[in-house]
Amino acid sequence: MSFQASIHINGYFENFFDKKSIDLFRDLALNGEALTTIVDDKSVESAGEAVTVGHADCRHPFMTLNLNRTICHFSNRLDVGMHFVKTGGFNGHIEYYERMVARIIPFRRRLVQKNYNSLINLKNLPEFNSVKFIDRVKEICADCYLFKKDPSSHKKSSILNEMFQLDLLLMLPGQELPMHLNVPYFWGADRNTLPQWLLVLMKKSKLFDHLFIPQVQGFSWLDLEQYTGVEPTEQYVDINGDGGDFYFYPYKEQLKKNPITNVEEVSKENANKYVILKQVANSAIMLDGAQVIHGVDRYRHYDIPPLFSHNHHYKIRFNKETNLWTLYDFQDNELRNYYKNDVKLMVVWNMHCFATEQEKIKFHSQTENITLDYVMNVFKEDLKKKDRLPTDDLEPLNLWTIVIKEYLSYPANTHQQSSTFFGINYCLLPNIVPKWISDKFLQPFLEGRC
Repeated sequence: MSFQASIHINGYFENFFDKKSIDLFRDLALNGEALTTIVDDKSVESAGEAVTVGHADCRHPFMTLNLNRTICHFSNRLDVGMHFVKTGGFNGHIEYYERMVARIIPFRRRLVQKNYNSLINLKNLPEFNSVKFIDRVKEICADCYLFKKDPSSHKKSSILNEMFQLDLLLMLPGQELPMHLNVPYFWGADRNTLPQWLLVLMKKSKLFDHLFIPQVQGFSWLDLEQYTGVEPTEQYVDINGDGGDFYFYPYKEQLKKNPITNVEEVSKENANKYVILKQVANSAIMLDGAQVIHGVDRYRHYDIPPLFSHNHHYKIRFNKETNLWTLYDFQDNELRNYYKNDVKLMVVWNMHCFATEQEKIKFHSQTENITLDYVMNVFKEDLKKKDRLPTDDLEPLNLWTIVIKEYLSYPANTHQQSSTFFGINYCLLPNIVPKWISDKFLQPFLEGRC
C-alpha cells in the first residue's frame, strides 16, 4: 500500500547501527549488569486521589497499592494497564488478570538517565550524529502541529534535538509492549511534577497542547549474535511466527465540525488502522511516540512468563560462564534460566524537539511548574462545556474517574484473531464479581478458556 510505503520512507531504517555500535550495545547487555523490571517507580505518587490502606476508596477499580504498600493510588501507567487487561490488547487475548499483568512487565537498563547523565558517550555513536538521521528527526519534529502553526519561527533548519532517554529493553518469551503513548513533556510539567497517567490524559485531551513539547522516539531490534546486514525490503507483514513485531497507529485525532450540531468534535475516522513492521535485526523505526499510539506484539505467543507482581522489582542478568540469562525475583532467588537467544532485546531512545537553541536553554532553566489545581480547573471547565461535570465540589478521585472515562481512549483490538467477547477480556470477571458467584458460576465456564 502506498500509505505504508510513505511511512517507510519517512521514519524507517535498515542496517541502522554499524558493527562497532552493535558490539557496544551487545556488550552492555551481556556484561553481567542486571536489567530490572519496569514497575511503579513513580516520582509523583498521586494527583490527590491517594488514600491510606484500609480506606473505603481502596476498593475503587482504578486503585492499586504503592510499592511500600502504605497507600492506594492510581498506578503509574493506569492508561496502559487498564486498556490492556480489559480488552486483551492488540491481539485481543483472553487471560486471567495475574497472567495479563506479567505479560507487560519488561526489563530495562537505562543508558541515558532522566537527568540527562549518560553511561555512554553519545558522540561516539555515529548513527545519532549522521546528517541523514538528524534530518529525519527534524522532519518528524517539523510535522508537529505546533511547528506547522508558526513555520516562520519554527524552521526545520533551526530545529534542535536532545536525547533524554536511551534504554536497553528486554522482553521474555510470552511478553509484549502493550499499545501506549510515551509520557509527554509540557512547559512546566513532566513526570517529576505530575503523575504519568495524568500527563498522558493532558495530551489526549488536547487542552494543554499549547504547552506541549514535541519529541521523537526511536526503536531498534538488537541481535545478540554476530552482526550481519540485511538486504533492503519494502515488506510490512503480520508475521505468524515468533511475533515481537512493532505496530503503530498513524492516525491522528482531528477536530471536525458536526454538520448537524455545527460543533467541533474529535473525528475518529481511520482510528483503528494500524501498520505492522516486521522485526528485522538492526532495523529502526522513528516516530513521535507521545502522539502516535504504538507497541510491540507478543513475542512467542504461546510461552507463559513467570507471574510477576507489579509491586516488586525483578531482575535478569546474563552469565557468560553458563551462556544463560538468569531471572531473579525481588528477594534475589533464582526463578528461571533462558538461552541466550530466547529473549528479545531492543534499543529505545527519546529526543526532545526544540525550535531554537534559545528554547532549549529556556527548557533547562525553567523554574515555574504547572500546578495540580490549574490542571484540575482546566479539565473542569472543559467538562462543564460538555455537560459532564455533576458539581464543582468533586473529590479528586471522583474528578479523575470522570476525566479518565471522558478523555482516555486507545484503539479497540482490531486483530482478526481476537477471542474477546465484544472487545472485553471476560477472564477478568473473577476479579470483579463476588467470590461466591465466581466460584459457583464463573469458574466452571472459564476453565479451559482463560
